[in-house]
Amino acid sequence: MKKIWLLFPCILLLILISCDRKTSKKERLEHAISEFNKNQNLRGVKNYYPESYTEIKTDSIISNTFKVSIKNYVSSEAGILIKKPLNDVTQTAQYHRVFESDIVVAVADKIVFEKHISVAKFKAISASKFWDDATLEHVWVNQDTSNTDKLSLAISFINPKHQTYKLFEMEIDKSGNERLTLIEDHS
Repeated sequence: MKKIWLLFPCILLLILISCDRKTSKKERLEHAISEFNKNQNLRGVKNYYPESYTEIKTDSIISNTFKVSIKNYVSSEAGILIKKPLNDVTQTAQYHRVFESDIVVAVADKIVFEKHISVAKFKAISASKFWDDATLEHVWVNQDTSNTDKLSLAISFINPKHQTYKLFEMEIDKSGNERLTLIEDHS
């Protein structure tokens, strides 16, 4: 029995020596994750807004006169760089996709107006730094100002890099003649 009592402190001492508690399981896991992240190569990672192709199609009839079809969609070729990576390893680049729109207006089942709306078309009208990083936000029918004689479309452009915008109104008559007016300019 005396031998068992002598063996017990030796086993207890051996157990205590083997548990040095220098690092816990959590600390070892955190260290392994940080080492893994250091070894990863994140170059060329790009985030886009919106993440995938987006298309919004709207068909309207205004005062039983104008039949309007508007298709707002993402251009697959272009993106606006919003945020550059500080270094090539730790950050990703952020892009805002460029939107465009196709408009078709018919009166008495005859197409009187058909136009593609994009930043490039408006950039030619007014030379401004706003257009360098701008994209079409949306084109929609303004039902409050439309009537049997004229169709009113609202056209909104944004500059996501500088958080500015421009709002235009396009009036189209029954013959397909257009008149463009700048309504708001926050650039």
